Amino acid sequence: MRIVSQRTQQLARRYISNEKNTSSRSAASLIHNFNRNGHSDSKSSSSRARSRSFSSQTSLQATPEFLREQGIFCENNLLKFDTLHELQKRGAVAFAENPIFGTYTDAGGDPRFEYMNYREFGEKVDQCRTVLKDLGATKFSKIGIISNNRWEWAAISCAAYGMNATVVPMYEAQLPADWTHITNDSECSILFGSTQDIFHRIVSDVLPQTPSVKATICLDADMGKSHAFATLMEAAKKQIEDEGGASSSISEPTPDDLANLIYTSGTTGKPKGVELIHSNTISNVLGIRGMADDVHDFIRQSDRSLAFLPWAHCYGQTCELWTHMGHGASQAICRGVPSLLEDLQMAKPTVLFAVPTLYKKIYDGVHNLIESSSPMKRSLMKKSLSLGRKNVEERNSNGVASMDMVERLQYKVLDKVILSKIRDRFGGNLRHGYVAGAAVPAEIINFMDDIGIPICEGYGLTETSPIMTLNSPYERLPGAVGKPIPGVTVMIMGENGLPAPPGEEGEICCYGPNVMRGYHNNPKATEEVISLAPDGKSRLFHSGDLGRMSEDNWVKVTGRLKEQYKLENGKYICPTPIENAIGMSRYITQVVLCGANRPYNVALVVPDWALIRNDLKIDDSVPEDDLVNDEGVKALIQSDIDDKCSSLKKFEIPQEVAFVAPFTAANNMLTPKMSIKRHMVVREYQDAISSMYGDDIVAGAGDGVSSEDRAAA
Repeated sequence: MRIVSQRTQQLARRYISNEKNTSSRSAASLIHNFNRNGHSDSKSSSSRARSRSFSSQTSLQATPEFLREQGIFCENNLLKFDTLHELQKRGAVAFAENPIFGTYTDAGGDPRFEYMNYREFGEKVDQCRTVLKDLGATKFSKIGIISNNRWEWAAISCAAYGMNATVVPMYEAQLPADWTHITNDSECSILFGSTQDIFHRIVSDVLPQTPSVKATICLDADMGKSHAFATLMEAAKKQIEDEGGASSSISEPTPDDLANLIYTSGTTGKPKGVELIHSNTISNVLGIRGMADDVHDFIRQSDRSLAFLPWAHCYGQTCELWTHMGHGASQAICRGVPSLLEDLQMAKPTVLFAVPTLYKKIYDGVHNLIESSSPMKRSLMKKSLSLGRKNVEERNSNGVASMDMVERLQYKVLDKVILSKIRDRFGGNLRHGYVAGAAVPAEIINFMDDIGIPICEGYGLTETSPIMTLNSPYERLPGAVGKPIPGVTVMIMGENGLPAPPGEEGEICCYGPNVMRGYHNNPKATEEVISLAPDGKSRLFHSGDLGRMSEDNWVKVTGRLKEQYKLENGKYICPTPIENAIGMSRYITQVVLCGANRPYNVALVVPDWALIRNDLKIDDSVPEDDLVNDEGVKALIQSDIDDKCSSLKKFEIPQEVAFVAPFTAANNMLTPKMSIKRHMVVREYQDAISSMYGDDIVAGAGDGVSSEDRAAA
């Protein structure tokens, strides 16, 4: 790290002193002055302002000692903050020249990610805050963003926090009817749309029904157009230069002020607005620091992720966007799922936040390759995974040998020749990954371990900011969703309303600073999920999920209360573990189990037709409609389902299977974070379900959906 001069530190002290008295200068302009006055810097200001590649960054920020002295760093040399506004503002000072956001470009025929740094991003935030002010935003305003991940998304959010306004994120993939409902329920005054298409749909389908909206801006519109974000940002930049600073519009939020109004994606019905105050999110960002002995190792300043989980969802926003920003790390912004593998190669992330689908695809891809390979290659691949498992066991046994000398040599060779090639699919630099959003079979966690990429599973909901429990890279238990993060108390509540003993199943509940303020405009729904905790003072959140907790606080999720149902014979069914078992089949990409009030379970499955064609040597000219009725296909899939369900009870295994089309966001059967909307799938395929039982479907029965969910649907 280059150390700033004494003159630089004097400038910083002057800034921090002024800041406490509501200075007119921004953190970004401070860093600009550092470079202009504190260094003999040969680069012009225009060249410094250009985005640059990760490898060309230089470090010009102040020393840790100086940042501790000024209250920006704590005694452990970590950033101090109580609100998301402080997180961004202080990060612009502490990590000034660290890269923060990488945006894809192919300028000059050279595809790459170009990065802006924390100082440059701070300047964008200041400009954006001026834009919001000019558009009429004030304290407590609601600012809507309909966009996929991009640096503008983060800049608008940080600018809003700096005005003590609230961010209302929405998904591009949502329907205009969803945007309209959310905009009206939250009373957004400003809407930002990403593309020209999104903007035109807002104007034509949303604005006529949303009287609270006073301004609508398009992020992609060309410079010069009145509705273009670029036009407004350029005008704000000139205004800031004329006025000599950008902080006059700052209205510092408190930890108890509303930061985000995040509408749940509605896997079971109409979205509800979750109110998350600044301290909710901050408690999560700070809480993970207590999961590691070395607080600087969990998220390093040198870490880089590929941001493909939507920041509009609490998981991607808290765990990736704000956690990385709070620790000086960087994020390459993925162009979208179709470009994911290519972007992984360019970004070469060191950490990755994902849902189980990504790791399952790698798992399936490797095992499909094994099955289709020559006997020699198949043997080597299986041997490499077997030795990878022994290497994991040896590492987890505190040095107790699991391999002899020959095996250790074999592992070294096979790791280089085979396992490293699998790791290269993730870019080749991945230290560890994180996964949440749905249950992850232990087989996939173990497989990722075997190839040399530890995966840390976590658990939580939007209502808990979202983290309740987490496996850390330093303490993991495959099959468990981790231990409670510091500051959060997790309890398993029995049917009698009392805490269940260790190991017994009950509802997963928690209390702590991560629990939401409530559901927006919906006190009844809030009362249904929050009660008084056993300590007599805390607010206990009820997740609706079933689980167990061991004596040493490992939590396992066993199902969902609302998804649990009874068969006709009175046997209880938790569909999640059964669906997970079926989903481990190479031939099945998605599955939904049904059977409430029926004599047995049935399943709706989405086959991997390409793999089935390959394994059964079926020509591409044969239509899928013929494959659906092909006895060989049915026998292949049924045999694999029986194999994967061998450890389940007989009454849990589906006796009939129907092949259906993929569940997607486009057909409204997937949420933007790729969770299956069970009630929508069942509604769409009621006839198929009825056919598997050989009779007409009975209203209110046989669909595996609770009465509450059916009403909501």
